[in-house]
Amino acid sequence: MNKFFKKDSIIYYIFFLYFLIGLLIYKDFGVGIEEHFQRSSGFYWLNYVLQFTDFEFIKNEVNFKISEINNLHPNLPPVEIAQHYGVIFDLPMAFIEIIFKIDVSSDQFYLRHLINFIIFFISSSLFYFFIKKRTRITSVAIISFLFYLISPRIFGNSFFDGKDLLFLSIVTITFYFYSKYCEKKNLLNLFLFALFSAISTSTRIMGLFFPISFLLIGIFQFLNPNIRENILKDLGKYFFLFIICLFVHWPYLWTIEISQYLNFFQVFKVGSNPEVFFNGYFYNSQYLPLKYIPYWMLISIPEIIILTFLVGIIFYIRRLFNRFILLNEKFYQNDLWRGNFERIDLFVLISLLQIIIVYLSFDLNLYSGWRHFLFLNFFITYFACLGVYFFIIKYKNNIKLKTLFFSFVYICILNIIYDIYKYHPFQSVYFNNLVTDQMKRKFEVDTQSLSRTMAIKDILKDAKKKNRVVIATASWTPLENGRSLISTQNKERLIFIGTDNKQSADYIYSNFYYEVNPKYEEKYKIPSNFKLLKSHSVDNTLIYSIFKKIQ
Repeated sequence: MNKFFKKDSIIYYIFFLYFLIGLLIYKDFGVGIEEHFQRSSGFYWLNYVLQFTDFEFIKNEVNFKISEINNLHPNLPPVEIAQHYGVIFDLPMAFIEIIFKIDVSSDQFYLRHLINFIIFFISSSLFYFFIKKRTRITSVAIISFLFYLISPRIFGNSFFDGKDLLFLSIVTITFYFYSKYCEKKNLLNLFLFALFSAISTSTRIMGLFFPISFLLIGIFQFLNPNIRENILKDLGKYFFLFIICLFVHWPYLWTIEISQYLNFFQVFKVGSNPEVFFNGYFYNSQYLPLKYIPYWMLISIPEIIILTFLVGIIFYIRRLFNRFILLNEKFYQNDLWRGNFERIDLFVLISLLQIIIVYLSFDLNLYSGWRHFLFLNFFITYFACLGVYFFIIKYKNNIKLKTLFFSFVYICILNIIYDIYKYHPFQSVYFNNLVTDQMKRKFEVDTQSLSRTMAIKDILKDAKKKNRVVIATASWTPLENGRSLISTQNKERLIFIGTDNKQSADYIYSNFYYEVNPKYEEKYKIPSNFKLLKSHSVDNTLIYSIFKKIQ
């Protein structure tokens, strides 16, 4: 009986429990702000790829879907404005929707949520095995696995965010295959690493840090004449496979001319320049303070993860610095790393430094908190893992201190799990304990617009005797897209009039997400003949309000 409760077996019970919970709750989440555009993008590229085939029946079905999307969502931006969006998730989902004849809108989006969750589950499982090999300590690997998946904003987004959170999953899988390649240098492992490097790059252009990091590590190794020839061969094979995989699976590259490659990165710049409400002030998204992303991470990542990350990164950089100052003119005999595991550590650090350099060097057009940088969860959790590992190694003979440390960590983990429960299904608006209730009013909250479906259901419940319900919006959020998870019968009752002519509405919805400063714009002002019907808050964080016309 004891074999079922061995330390090495516990993780499989955690895997099972986590997967079971995901299956039970994946329908609890609303539609993410970009899901409709991503679905449209999937059919756009499926239609393009099918031009090279004779599957006429499927072509007709795809054209019907595209026409349906255009009719139901006329205000949806055209795919042409962001053709470079990766297709690794959206195109297969469009194909599945056609093949299995998934025509009910709620089923379409619930399926996307389920598949996105499964991909994240796979990445989190691989992360565990990655850390288990790195540290050889099961308890450290279990803690790291839990850190990776229960950070509330990561957990919530893992169900509906098929873009930024998907990128986190792909990044994690790519690092896993890099570790497999370091462990056993054969063509299969090199191919898998090159393949997922290419998928990372097509998912988000930031994924280019993988080939650059591989090149930089190769340059360090090249200085050792004993392995120089092998390094050149491996670099050549990797970049050949990377370019082939990138071109084969990313149809966007098929559509651009050679001259366009000279300005390849130009299209990845965000076109809109909304006002961003941050720490009590409105900023143009192009001129946000440098602290924007670090500050958001500081207030929305659980404190224990931040603490162990700081310990891990400080210990590792100190160790790397000590190695560096011991190098001599024949430094290939005094490597910056000792063994494959330390080389992986350096690979991760070099990748992280590239991201930091990009953030500091370019005027990135940012908004919605650190959503576009959710993939940093891998780096944060990885160095948090090293922080736990270094602590355990340093005090391995102090049983009382180790016991106290593990007890403290697991109590913190239980508290995070409670926060996930408390915020459900709005984990994407989570703030940690460093944020007071007063501070929460100084930040944008429902930037993913998950509240739309819940708000529409609230309105339908209040207006159950009305055959026609007119709803206006007092925020930047396109409320009409929230109806995709509403039953067909109720959909027919709904009329959405956007932000104009709010006086003619029966109800007004607001999640207080603005692209302009409402103090100086009348666009989102609530008319005086409307009264507050309902507000929804989680942990004293206001998510949305519904206003009803006074009869």
